[in-house]
Amino acid sequence: MKIGWISLGCPKNLVDTEFMIGLMKKYGYELTGNPREAGVLVINTCCFIEPATQEALDTIVEYARYKKENCRLLVVTGCLVQRYGRRLPRLLPEVDLWVGTGRYSQLPALVNAALEGKMTGDRVCLGKAGWLPEPGMERVLSTPPHLAYVKIAEGCDHRCRFCIIPRLRGPYRSRPPEEIEKEVKTLVADGVKEIVLVAQDTTAYGRDLPEGPSLPRLLSTLDRIEGDFWLRLLYAHPEGVTAELLKVFRDSGHLCRYLDLPLQHVSEKILRAMGRPPVPESLSRLPGIIREQVPGMTLRTTFILGYPGETEEDFAQLTAFLEEARFDWVGVFPYYPEEGTPAARLQPRVHPATKKKRVKELLARQEKISREINNALAGKKLRVLVESEDGDGWRGRSYREAPEIDGLVKIAPSPVKVKPGDFVTVEVTGAGPYEIYAKIR
Repeated sequence: MKIGWISLGCPKNLVDTEFMIGLMKKYGYELTGNPREAGVLVINTCCFIEPATQEALDTIVEYARYKKENCRLLVVTGCLVQRYGRRLPRLLPEVDLWVGTGRYSQLPALVNAALEGKMTGDRVCLGKAGWLPEPGMERVLSTPPHLAYVKIAEGCDHRCRFCIIPRLRGPYRSRPPEEIEKEVKTLVADGVKEIVLVAQDTTAYGRDLPEGPSLPRLLSTLDRIEGDFWLRLLYAHPEGVTAELLKVFRDSGHLCRYLDLPLQHVSEKILRAMGRPPVPESLSRLPGIIREQVPGMTLRTTFILGYPGETEEDFAQLTAFLEEARFDWVGVFPYYPEEGTPAARLQPRVHPATKKKRVKELLARQEKISREINNALAGKKLRVLVESEDGDGWRGRSYREAPEIDGLVKIAPSPVKVKPGDFVTVEVTGAGPYEIYAKIR
């Protein structure tokens, strides 16, 4: 039987989807990209913030219409199920099977039972939150052939008051380093050119394992793998950025000099209210320390604006920090009060119009900074991973741009023959806030 998949949310969710596809393939299900052909449709959901929840609900409604065609079974998996559980069947009776984040390994048995009419009792299958693949489990990539994400851990031990993730994904659990190394070696042998390491907090890697491997040691091991490829690290908690980690960045041959630091805010008052480490003084020094230790390091961060109690003074402190730190890339999100989190009860609330205004202002300031940083690259050479054609030219990314979240490099037409997945050296000819313009050297 053919099975179709829709994966929503972050790359960590995508990795889970790819392992579930491999699991279902092992049990004889054939993958299809056409939902009209699928006898089974699976939607792997996200509900980290309000817009993600709405997207999940809208997607379920959209794909439920295929039950009037060929689809015999509509399955919903992931965070939405783990969060809302038994409230969902009444809301969406079109769904035949609901599977939480801890039951992915049982998906083939659950799907077969549902298809054969052998499901007894509840259609909602929950369990302990969070899942890691068993050693040796097959994975079917859904990314372009030159790109793959590798999840190094699951869950989170931080207790940020605005965040629902620990409830959805459970406590922090690291994958064995030998399993990660084996997976990366396989991907490189298969021709993958960029491998992005992800977890809820990559810098916490190994703290829960008895042998105590650390992220720097893992990165050093992966860096010794032979081949022409990039390693990229996402979701690094600022507390975990140590001198040892920065030394690995400085000495590595494969690791992109790119660091994603989700700071969320810099006001000590707001950080305390968020349940984040209230260390604004060290935060203000951190970008400079990183760039001093690792020349050429690209820095990205994210901020939450409009958190309960955020004043104009708090916002002014954040904008001053932004101007001083000069991050290459910044993501900005308005605060959403998430049901079940301590922050949802906090007062005073910031008016939605004020949140919108602050987001717009901060993004405008960052756009100017990004434009200036990008323009300073004019005349310099960059190594670029080609991703797709763009008219007569090409689109790609350098070490400075993570897939789908940062900018891109637009390469002018050239007689040099290139294809997606090739590395090329380009000279920067111009820039905007989100694009680098270049020609092949």
